[in-house]
Amino acid sequence: MTPQNRTDAAEAALMDGVDVNPGVHQPTESDEEQVLGELYGEPDGGYFRGEEAG
Repeated sequence: MTPQNRTDAAEAALMDGVDVNPGVHQPTESDEEQVLGELYGEPDGGYFRGEEAG
């Protein structure tokens, strides 16, 4: 949601369509998991947390 643009109502109205694809957690690029691992380190419980690897 972006308070600067006040799009929160418009974005909230679209939330029922988020992550409805059963393959949403599958990589879309062949090297995606490798690249994310290089950027953020090993996944924690299967999730890349977004903190840069130290």
